[in-house]
Amino acid sequence: MTAPRPPEDTPITALPDEELMLLVARGFVREPAAELFARHNRALFNFVAWLTRGDLKEAEDIAQSTWIRVLSRCGDYTPSAAFRTFLFQIARHLFLDARGSAWQRHTTQDETLPETGDEDLSPEAALRLQQDSGRVRAALMTLPGPQREAVALRFFADMSLEDIATTVGVGFETVKSRLRYAFRHLRDQLEPPG
Repeated sequence: MTAPRPPEDTPITALPDEELMLLVARGFVREPAAELFARHNRALFNFVAWLTRGDLKEAEDIAQSTWIRVLSRCGDYTPSAAFRTFLFQIARHLFLDARGSAWQRHTTQDETLPETGDEDLSPEAALRLQQDSGRVRAALMTLPGPQREAVALRFFADMSLEDIATTVGVGFETVKSRLRYAFRHLRDQLEPPG
């Protein structure tokens, strides 16, 4: 008996992520899963590498475990959020499981800081960010975990604020606050005094 095939009228590469995942859930695993992997593995690995503070071995292990979990639990998939959000949620949970509750204790630390204005980087600071990636990476690594996670999801995984909130399980305003505090910290670290 041969394995079922996905519909032939649309090429796999043209299908949206959610349809590919539903094909995987119905047993059409090989081509749809390979396409999802090709589309998202780099962003997934980069996100996890930021979470692990550059521990590439740990990031590789978590990324691989994420794909295994996606494929082994594909029957549970319901497209209530973007596939990338679903994928990154799994990776984040695996990371948190590996780290234990110590990391989670720090997730609310930055949410209690007072609000202030001047939340965006200046154009000069943005240019310096592009010119000195080593300093930027070092500054990013000094961010508290929840802020670093929000920056990684927003700018390295190109997620919307709503998708970030869903991925990390916090409110939209919390994500905005984390990004605001991260920018303030980065500005303080990267702009020359004066």
